[in-house]
Amino acid sequence: MHKIKVIIGASYGDEGKGLATDFFGAQAAKYRGGRINVLTNGGPQRGHTVDLPDGRRHVFKHFGAAAFQGAATYCAEQFLVNPMAFVREYDELCGLHQGPEAYMHPRCRFSTPWDMLVNQMLLEKKGIHNSCGFGIWETVLRYDRGFGIPFGIFSRMGREDRIAYLRGLRDGYFAGRLRELGLAVPAGGRLSSDADDAGPADFFCSDTLLLHFEEDCETMRCLCPMRGEDFLRGYQTVLFENAQGLLLDGNNPSDTEFTTPSTTGTGRVLQTIENTFHGADVEICYVTRSYLTRHGDGSMENELTGDRLAALLPGVSPDATNVENRFQGILRYGMMDVDSLTDRIRADYARTQGSVRNHYHPSVMVTHLNECAGIDTDRLARQFGTLYLSDGRTCRDVCRETAAVSA
Repeated sequence: MHKIKVIIGASYGDEGKGLATDFFGAQAAKYRGGRINVLTNGGPQRGHTVDLPDGRRHVFKHFGAAAFQGAATYCAEQFLVNPMAFVREYDELCGLHQGPEAYMHPRCRFSTPWDMLVNQMLLEKKGIHNSCGFGIWETVLRYDRGFGIPFGIFSRMGREDRIAYLRGLRDGYFAGRLRELGLAVPAGGRLSSDADDAGPADFFCSDTLLLHFEEDCETMRCLCPMRGEDFLRGYQTVLFENAQGLLLDGNNPSDTEFTTPSTTGTGRVLQTIENTFHGADVEICYVTRSYLTRHGDGSMENELTGDRLAALLPGVSPDATNVENRFQGILRYGMMDVDSLTDRIRADYARTQGSVRNHYHPSVMVTHLNECAGIDTDRLARQFGTLYLSDGRTCRDVCRETAAVSA
Protein backbone atom coordinates (compact mmCIF):
# COMPACT_ATOMS: atom_id res chain seq x y z
CA MET A 1 0.00 0.00 0.00
CA HIS A 2 1.28 3.46 -0.89
CA LYS A 3 1.66 5.84 2.04
CA ILE A 4 0.87 9.42 1.11
CA LYS A 5 1.27 12.55 3.22
CA VAL A 6 -0.12 15.90 2.12
CA ILE A 7 1.41 18.84 3.99
CA ILE A 8 -0.76 21.99 3.89
CA GLY A 9 -0.28 25.36 5.55
CA ALA A 10 -3.36 26.22 7.60
CA SER A 11 -3.04 30.02 7.64
CA TYR A 12 -0.92 32.65 5.83
CA GLY A 13 2.16 30.52 5.25
CA ASP A 14 5.32 30.41 7.41
CA GLU A 15 3.70 27.76 9.62
CA GLY A 16 6.41 25.08 9.67
CA LYS A 17 5.79 23.06 6.50
CA GLY A 18 9.53 22.46 6.12
CA LEU A 19 9.70 20.93 9.59
CA ALA A 20 6.60 18.80 8.88
CA THR A 21 7.94 17.52 5.56
CA ASP A 22 11.32 16.70 7.10
CA PHE A 23 9.54 14.88 9.95
CA PHE A 24 7.43 12.73 7.62
CA GLY A 25 10.49 12.07 5.46
CA ALA A 26 12.33 10.80 8.54
CA GLN A 27 9.37 8.58 9.43
CA ALA A 28 9.30 7.17 5.89
CA ALA A 29 13.00 6.31 6.11
CA LYS A 30 12.04 3.57 8.57
CA TYR A 31 10.06 1.68 5.92
CA ARG A 32 11.09 -0.20 2.82
CA GLY A 33 10.57 1.40 -0.54
CA GLY A 34 11.62 4.71 -1.98
CA ARG A 35 10.23 8.11 -1.11
CA ILE A 36 9.61 11.15 -3.22
CA ASN A 37 8.72 14.72 -2.30
CA VAL A 38 6.27 16.44 -4.67
CA LEU A 39 6.27 20.25 -5.01
CA THR A 40 2.63 20.88 -5.73
CA ASN A 41 1.91 24.57 -6.24
CA GLY A 42 3.45 28.01 -6.56
CA GLY A 43 7.15 28.17 -7.31
CA PRO A 44 10.47 28.82 -5.58
CA GLN A 45 9.07 31.80 -3.71
CA ARG A 46 8.39 29.21 -1.01
CA GLY A 47 10.86 29.16 1.87
CA HIS A 48 10.55 25.93 3.86
CA THR A 49 13.21 25.73 6.56
CA VAL A 50 14.81 22.53 7.82
CA ASP A 51 17.17 22.49 10.79
CA LEU A 52 19.19 19.34 11.42
CA PRO A 53 20.37 18.21 14.87
CA ASP A 54 24.00 18.66 13.79
CA GLY A 55 23.43 22.37 13.16
CA ARG A 56 23.04 22.32 9.38
CA ARG A 57 20.19 24.45 8.10
CA HIS A 58 18.64 25.09 4.72
CA VAL A 59 15.65 27.04 3.39
CA PHE A 60 14.16 24.86 0.66
CA LYS A 61 12.71 26.64 -2.37
CA HIS A 62 13.05 24.55 -5.52
CA PHE A 63 13.63 21.21 -3.79
CA GLY A 64 11.52 19.19 -1.38
CA ALA A 65 12.15 19.73 2.32
CA ALA A 66 12.60 15.97 2.81
CA ALA A 67 15.76 15.98 0.68
CA PHE A 68 17.97 15.60 3.77
CA GLN A 69 16.06 12.37 4.49
CA GLY A 70 16.95 10.94 1.08
CA ALA A 71 13.71 11.81 -0.72
CA ALA A 72 13.81 12.69 -4.40
CA THR A 73 12.07 15.88 -5.57
CA TYR A 74 9.32 15.97 -8.19
CA CYS A 75 8.05 19.26 -9.64
CA ALA A 76 4.37 18.67 -10.38
CA GLU A 77 2.67 20.11 -13.43
CA GLN A 78 1.25 23.00 -11.36
CA PHE A 79 4.65 23.99 -9.95
CA LEU A 80 6.33 26.95 -11.68
CA VAL A 81 9.93 25.99 -12.27
CA ASN A 82 12.66 28.62 -12.28
CA PRO A 83 15.95 27.38 -13.78
CA MET A 84 17.97 30.19 -12.15
CA ALA A 85 16.65 29.32 -8.69
CA PHE A 86 17.01 25.57 -9.36
CA VAL A 87 20.71 25.77 -10.28
CA ARG A 88 21.53 28.12 -7.41
CA GLU A 89 19.89 25.85 -4.84
CA TYR A 90 21.31 22.67 -6.34
CA ASP A 91 24.81 24.09 -5.86
CA GLU A 92 23.97 25.09 -2.28
CA LEU A 93 22.73 21.60 -1.43
CA CYS A 94 25.80 19.97 -3.00
CA GLY A 95 27.92 21.99 -0.59
CA LEU A 96 25.69 21.31 2.40
CA HIS A 97 24.65 17.68 1.96
CA GLN A 98 24.75 16.07 -1.48
CA GLY A 99 23.41 16.63 -4.98
CA PRO A 100 19.63 16.05 -4.70
CA GLU A 101 17.77 13.75 -7.08
CA ALA A 102 15.08 15.65 -8.97
CA TYR A 103 12.44 15.18 -11.69
CA MET A 104 9.80 17.37 -13.28
CA HIS A 105 6.56 17.10 -15.22
CA PRO A 106 7.18 17.94 -18.90
CA ARG A 107 4.27 20.41 -18.93
CA CYS A 108 5.67 22.61 -16.14
CA ARG A 109 5.57 26.31 -16.87
CA PHE A 110 8.82 28.19 -16.27
CA SER A 111 9.62 31.66 -14.99
CA THR A 112 12.17 33.85 -16.73
CA PRO A 113 14.37 36.64 -15.33
CA TRP A 114 12.04 39.16 -16.98
CA ASP A 115 8.98 37.83 -15.13
CA MET A 116 10.96 38.51 -11.97
CA LEU A 117 12.18 41.94 -13.06
CA VAL A 118 8.71 43.16 -14.11
CA ASN A 119 7.39 41.91 -10.76
CA GLN A 120 10.08 43.79 -8.84
CA MET A 121 9.79 47.00 -10.88
CA LEU A 122 6.02 47.05 -10.36
CA LEU A 123 6.38 46.54 -6.62
CA GLU A 124 8.82 49.43 -6.40
CA LYS A 125 6.46 51.66 -8.37
CA LYS A 126 3.44 50.78 -6.19
CA GLY A 127 5.40 50.88 -2.95
CA ILE A 128 3.65 47.80 -1.58
CA HIS A 129 4.87 44.51 -0.12
CA ASN A 130 2.91 41.53 -1.46
CA SER A 131 5.50 39.37 -3.21
CA CYS A 132 8.85 37.62 -2.91
CA GLY A 133 9.93 39.11 -6.23
CA PHE A 134 10.03 35.74 -8.03
CA GLY A 135 7.54 36.80 -10.72
CA ILE A 136 4.91 34.18 -9.93
CA TRP A 137 1.88 36.28 -10.89
CA GLU A 138 3.70 37.59 -13.98
CA THR A 139 4.51 34.05 -15.11
CA VAL A 140 0.92 32.88 -14.72
CA LEU A 141 -0.39 35.95 -16.55
CA ARG A 142 2.06 35.48 -19.41
CA TYR A 143 1.02 31.88 -19.93
CA ASP A 144 -2.66 32.78 -19.65
CA ARG A 145 -2.11 35.30 -22.45
CA GLY A 146 -0.54 32.65 -24.66
CA PHE A 147 3.11 33.77 -24.35
CA GLY A 148 4.62 30.64 -22.89
CA ILE A 149 5.46 27.04 -23.73
CA PRO A 150 6.04 24.07 -21.39
CA PHE A 151 9.59 23.62 -20.20
CA GLY A 152 9.63 20.15 -21.77
CA ILE A 153 9.15 21.67 -25.23
CA PHE A 154 11.55 24.57 -24.63
CA SER A 155 14.30 22.25 -23.37
CA ARG A 156 14.17 20.17 -26.56
CA MET A 157 15.02 23.19 -28.72
CA GLY A 158 18.55 23.73 -29.94
CA ARG A 159 20.64 26.35 -28.15
CA GLU A 160 20.29 29.03 -30.84
CA ASP A 161 16.54 28.50 -31.02
CA ARG A 162 16.25 28.84 -27.25
CA ILE A 163 18.22 32.08 -27.28
CA ALA A 164 16.08 33.46 -30.10
CA TYR A 165 12.89 32.48 -28.25
CA LEU A 166 14.02 34.21 -25.07
CA ARG A 167 15.16 37.32 -26.91
CA GLY A 168 11.79 37.49 -28.63
CA LEU A 169 10.00 37.30 -25.27
CA ARG A 170 12.22 39.97 -23.76
CA ASP A 171 12.04 42.45 -26.61
CA GLY A 172 8.44 41.74 -27.55
CA TYR A 173 6.12 40.55 -24.80
CA PHE A 174 8.02 41.96 -21.83
CA ALA A 175 8.69 45.36 -23.41
CA GLY A 176 4.96 45.58 -24.11
CA ARG A 177 4.19 44.51 -20.54
CA LEU A 178 6.31 47.37 -19.18
CA ARG A 179 4.44 49.87 -21.38
CA GLU A 180 1.13 48.37 -20.22
CA LEU A 181 2.10 48.95 -16.60
CA GLY A 182 3.39 52.46 -17.21
CA LEU A 183 6.97 51.43 -16.47
CA ALA A 184 9.94 52.78 -18.37
CA VAL A 185 11.23 50.49 -21.09
CA PRO A 186 15.05 50.39 -20.72
CA ALA A 187 16.86 51.56 -23.83
CA GLY A 188 19.85 49.43 -22.91
CA GLY A 189 20.88 47.40 -19.92
CA ARG A 190 23.98 46.68 -17.94
CA LEU A 191 25.14 44.36 -15.21
CA SER A 192 26.09 46.60 -12.32
CA SER A 193 29.35 45.83 -10.56
CA ASP A 194 27.65 46.69 -7.30
CA ALA A 195 24.46 44.66 -6.83
CA ASP A 196 23.35 46.91 -3.96
CA ASP A 197 23.27 49.90 -6.34
CA ALA A 198 21.48 48.07 -9.15
CA GLY A 199 17.75 48.25 -9.64
CA PRO A 200 15.68 45.74 -11.64
CA ALA A 201 15.72 47.91 -14.78
CA ASP A 202 19.54 47.80 -14.87
CA PHE A 203 19.44 44.11 -15.80
CA PHE A 204 16.49 44.10 -18.19
CA CYS A 205 18.20 44.33 -21.59
CA SER A 206 21.42 42.58 -20.69
CA ASP A 207 22.40 39.84 -23.14
CA THR A 208 24.71 38.53 -20.42
CA LEU A 209 21.61 37.84 -18.31
CA LEU A 210 19.89 36.15 -21.25
CA LEU A 211 22.83 33.87 -21.98
CA HIS A 212 23.30 32.95 -18.31
CA PHE A 213 19.62 32.07 -18.11
CA GLU A 214 19.82 29.85 -21.19
CA GLU A 215 22.77 28.04 -19.59
CA ASP A 216 20.76 27.52 -16.41
CA CYS A 217 17.91 26.08 -18.50
CA GLU A 218 20.31 23.58 -20.07
CA THR A 219 21.71 22.64 -16.66
CA MET A 220 18.23 22.07 -15.29
CA ARG A 221 17.33 19.94 -18.29
CA CYS A 222 20.30 17.67 -17.53
CA LEU A 223 19.81 17.51 -13.76
CA CYS A 224 16.01 17.26 -13.68
CA PRO A 225 14.65 14.64 -16.15
CA MET A 226 11.05 14.79 -17.39
CA ARG A 227 8.57 12.30 -15.93
CA GLY A 228 4.77 12.01 -16.01
CA GLU A 229 2.67 11.63 -12.84
CA ASP A 230 2.52 7.82 -13.24
CA PHE A 231 6.20 7.90 -12.27
CA LEU A 232 5.12 8.58 -8.66
CA ARG A 233 3.67 5.08 -8.34
CA GLY A 234 7.19 3.70 -8.26
CA TYR A 235 7.69 5.12 -4.75
CA GLN A 236 6.31 3.61 -1.54
CA THR A 237 5.99 6.96 0.25
CA VAL A 238 4.90 10.15 -1.51
CA LEU A 239 5.06 13.50 0.30
CA PHE A 240 3.00 16.27 -1.31
CA GLU A 241 4.45 19.53 0.00
CA ASN A 242 2.12 22.47 -0.56
CA ALA A 243 3.31 26.06 -0.37
CA GLN A 244 1.78 29.17 1.24
CA GLY A 245 -1.39 28.63 3.33
CA LEU A 246 -5.16 28.31 3.15
CA LEU A 247 -5.70 32.04 3.78
CA LEU A 248 -3.55 32.91 0.74
CA ASP A 249 -5.41 30.72 -1.75
CA GLY A 250 -5.52 32.35 -5.18
CA ASN A 251 -9.11 31.19 -5.69
CA ASN A 252 -10.27 33.90 -3.28
CA PRO A 253 -11.54 36.63 -5.64
CA SER A 254 -11.86 39.27 -2.90
CA ASP A 255 -8.15 39.68 -2.17
CA THR A 256 -6.20 38.66 -5.28
CA GLU A 257 -3.58 41.40 -4.90
CA PHE A 258 -2.38 39.87 -1.64
CA THR A 259 -2.78 36.15 -2.37
CA THR A 260 -0.91 33.61 -4.50
CA PRO A 261 -2.03 32.44 -7.97
CA SER A 262 -2.40 28.81 -6.96
CA THR A 263 -4.53 26.41 -4.97
CA THR A 264 -2.94 26.18 -1.52
CA GLY A 265 -5.31 23.49 -0.19
CA THR A 266 -6.20 19.97 -1.25
CA GLY A 267 -7.89 20.75 -4.59
CA ARG A 268 -5.25 20.01 -7.24
CA VAL A 269 -3.42 17.51 -5.05
CA LEU A 270 -6.56 15.39 -4.74
CA GLN A 271 -6.88 15.25 -8.51
CA THR A 272 -3.34 13.89 -8.80
CA ILE A 273 -3.82 11.35 -6.01
CA GLU A 274 -7.15 10.08 -7.34
CA ASN A 275 -5.83 9.85 -10.91
CA THR A 276 -2.57 8.16 -9.96
CA PHE A 277 -3.13 5.93 -6.92
CA HIS A 278 -5.62 3.33 -5.78
CA GLY A 279 -5.99 2.01 -2.24
CA ALA A 280 -3.40 4.39 -0.79
CA ASP A 281 -3.40 5.54 2.81
CA VAL A 282 -3.58 9.35 2.57
CA GLU A 283 -2.97 11.57 5.60
CA ILE A 284 -3.64 15.28 5.07
CA CYS A 285 -1.69 17.21 7.68
CA TYR A 286 -2.58 20.87 8.27
CA VAL A 287 0.34 22.78 9.77
CA THR A 288 0.02 25.86 11.96
CA ARG A 289 2.15 27.81 14.37
CA SER A 290 0.69 28.26 17.84
CA TYR A 291 0.03 31.84 16.74
CA LEU A 292 -0.52 33.62 13.41
CA THR A 293 2.08 35.14 11.13
CA ARG A 294 1.79 36.96 7.84
CA HIS A 295 4.46 38.36 5.55
CA GLY A 296 3.86 41.63 3.73
CA ASP A 297 0.67 43.62 3.23
CA GLY A 298 -2.97 42.53 3.21
CA SER A 299 -5.64 41.89 5.83
CA MET A 300 -4.80 39.75 8.85
CA GLU A 301 -6.88 38.17 11.60
CA ASN A 302 -6.22 39.26 15.20
CA GLU A 303 -3.03 41.16 14.36
CA LEU A 304 -0.83 42.21 17.27
CA THR A 305 1.56 45.14 17.32
CA GLY A 306 3.59 47.09 19.85
CA ASP A 307 2.85 46.50 23.51
CA ARG A 308 0.10 43.96 22.80
CA LEU A 309 2.53 41.84 20.79
CA ALA A 310 5.10 41.93 23.59
CA ALA A 311 2.47 41.12 26.23
CA LEU A 312 0.60 38.29 24.43
CA LEU A 313 3.49 36.69 22.52
CA PRO A 314 6.47 37.29 24.82
CA GLY A 315 8.25 34.12 23.70
CA VAL A 316 8.43 35.00 19.99
CA SER A 317 12.06 35.11 18.92
CA PRO A 318 13.60 36.71 15.82
CA ASP A 319 12.82 34.59 12.77
CA ALA A 320 15.99 33.60 10.92
CA THR A 321 14.14 32.71 7.72
CA ASN A 322 11.54 35.43 7.43
CA VAL A 323 13.78 38.46 7.51
CA GLU A 324 12.55 41.76 6.14
CA ASN A 325 13.24 42.44 2.48
CA ARG A 326 12.27 45.22 0.11
CA PHE A 327 9.59 43.17 -1.65
CA GLN A 328 7.87 41.26 1.17
CA GLY A 329 8.31 43.68 4.05
CA ILE A 330 8.21 42.53 7.65
CA LEU A 331 6.76 39.44 9.31
CA ARG A 332 3.57 40.34 11.19
CA TYR A 333 2.06 38.50 14.15
CA GLY A 334 -1.40 37.70 15.49
CA MET A 335 -3.28 35.50 17.96
CA MET A 336 -4.72 32.22 16.70
CA ASP A 337 -8.50 31.79 16.77
CA VAL A 338 -9.07 28.03 17.10
CA ASP A 339 -12.66 28.29 15.82
CA SER A 340 -11.50 30.02 12.64
CA LEU A 341 -8.62 27.58 12.24
CA THR A 342 -10.93 24.59 12.66
CA ASP A 343 -13.48 25.96 10.20
CA ARG A 344 -10.99 26.50 7.38
CA ILE A 345 -9.37 23.10 7.92
CA ARG A 346 -12.75 21.37 7.87
CA ALA A 347 -13.82 23.29 4.77
CA ASP A 348 -10.69 22.24 2.90
CA TYR A 349 -10.74 18.63 4.10
CA ALA A 350 -14.40 18.34 3.02
CA ARG A 351 -13.12 18.18 -0.56
CA THR A 352 -12.06 14.58 0.10
CA GLN A 353 -15.73 13.57 0.39
CA GLY A 354 -16.68 11.44 -2.56
CA SER A 355 -13.09 10.35 -3.17
CA VAL A 356 -13.43 6.56 -3.27
CA ARG A 357 -10.16 5.30 -4.72
CA ASN A 358 -8.05 6.01 -1.62
CA HIS A 359 -8.38 6.23 2.17
CA TYR A 360 -8.19 9.73 3.66
CA HIS A 361 -7.77 10.99 7.23
CA PRO A 362 -6.83 14.45 8.61
CA SER A 363 -4.26 15.55 11.17
CA VAL A 364 -2.91 18.83 12.53
CA MET A 365 0.64 19.82 13.42
CA VAL A 366 1.19 22.74 15.81
CA THR A 367 4.69 24.24 15.78
CA HIS A 368 6.45 26.94 17.85
CA LEU A 369 4.73 25.81 21.07
CA ASN A 370 7.75 27.04 23.01
CA GLU A 371 6.86 30.58 21.93
CA CYS A 372 3.10 30.58 22.64
CA ALA A 373 1.31 27.87 24.61
CA GLY A 374 -2.13 29.48 24.53
CA ILE A 375 -3.59 27.45 21.67
CA ASP A 376 -6.05 24.73 22.74
CA THR A 377 -4.24 21.65 21.47
CA ASP A 378 -6.55 19.24 23.33
CA ARG A 379 -9.48 20.65 21.41
CA LEU A 380 -7.67 20.25 18.11
CA ALA A 381 -6.89 16.63 18.97
CA ARG A 382 -10.56 15.95 19.68
CA GLN A 383 -11.59 17.63 16.43
CA PHE A 384 -9.13 15.89 14.12
CA GLY A 385 -7.95 12.76 15.92
CA THR A 386 -4.21 13.00 15.26
CA LEU A 387 -2.10 15.89 16.48
CA TYR A 388 1.62 16.52 16.10
CA LEU A 389 3.25 18.96 18.52
CA SER A 390 6.62 20.69 18.26
CA ASP A 391 8.42 23.02 20.63
CA GLY A 392 11.73 23.02 18.78
CA ARG A 393 13.42 23.39 15.40
CA THR A 394 14.21 19.81 14.33
CA CYS A 395 12.10 16.78 13.44
CA ARG A 396 13.26 15.15 16.68
CA ASP A 397 11.25 17.77 18.56
CA VAL A 398 7.95 16.59 17.03
CA CYS A 399 5.72 14.24 19.04
CA ARG A 400 2.46 12.57 18.00
CA GLU A 401 -0.76 12.42 19.98
CA THR A 402 -4.10 10.79 19.20
CA ALA A 403 -7.58 11.31 20.58
CA ALA A 404 -11.13 10.31 19.79
CA VAL A 405 -12.60 12.59 17.12
CA SER A 406 -15.62 14.57 18.31
CA ALA A 407 -18.82 14.41 16.37
